[in-house]
Amino acid sequence: MSIVGIDYTDRIERIEPNHLRGFFVGWPNPPAPDDHLRILRGSDHVVLAIDEETDAVVGFVTAISDGVSCAYIPHLEVLPAYQGQGIGSELMRRILDRLRDLYNYWCASR
Repeated sequence: MSIVGIDYTDRIERIEPNHLRGFFVGWPNPPAPDDHLRILRGSDHVVLAIDEETDAVVGFVTAISDGVSCAYIPHLEVLPAYQGQGIGSELMRRILDRLRDLYNYWCASR
């Protein structure tokens, strides 16, 4: 499934803090965009959803893994204006596809 106008990528090289605004809604002390970028860079696996028109990141999912037996999926976020369009489902499908050869994975939930 692909939402028109949304590009999915695992490339974070060109992502800058200003591409990461509006996430962590409802968190009492949300990470600043600079810290959000550090989260992405420190993760073993990342999939981003990018609005092709604005180049803004509109969703992301991360996974931390030992690369052999297990992975933990700590973050799945889609900006409120983009929710309900299947972007979160597509992000999860893509990250799980990357983790398919592991024995086990676990997703965090709030």
